[in-house]
Amino acid sequence: MGENKTNPIAWVDVTTQDAATGELAAAYDAVKGPDGRVENLYLAMSQTPKAIVPADAHYLALLHNPDNPLKPALAEFISTYVAILCGSAYAVANHGENFCHYMNDRPLADKMLASLHDETWPVTLQDPGFLAAVRYAQKLSLTPQDMNAEDVEILRDAGFCDKGISYIIQLVASFAYWARMINGLGTQLGADVGLAQTPHPSQ
Repeated sequence: MGENKTNPIAWVDVTTQDAATGELAAAYDAVKGPDGRVENLYLAMSQTPKAIVPADAHYLALLHNPDNPLKPALAEFISTYVAILCGSAYAVANHGENFCHYMNDRPLADKMLASLHDETWPVTLQDPGFLAAVRYAQKLSLTPQDMNAEDVEILRDAGFCDKGISYIIQLVASFAYWARMINGLGTQLGADVGLAQTPHPSQ
């Protein structure tokens, strides 16, 4: 995504927090972080205030939901890979950093992330669950018309329950949306990357 020389947030007109009123101000208040700031992700959506809170709620329901049986590191890894496939530098930076946070082993995490970028993950990933989930994410992202029941069976054989499989599917689909929304709006990275900014008061 090219650098934005005129607007530090997005390619469209953005209403900042201090200028927001009415419905937009309420939406910003609902999604602001613990430090009181709204991420560029949502500031870039200021032209569509009704979409901000539902988008945030859907994001939280998938990635920050104790009902999700997937380990947080795996959920972030899947999300990062979909962002890579869709070419969203913003999402790759944030969710790659989140993955590293949850792994708590930076050298290993960096090696695993590098394998996503250079497509060496089929031989680099050692965990069969990670390997099966990434393979599924690739197929659903790139050739969704080819999905079949056997793909779900492969995930079951790798140890995933149907709830976990449903979360994998929704994460892949969700990040296809986020990547296109971010890239379409030209959303720029803010000062904070990853979990330094994203924890939400409702978590």
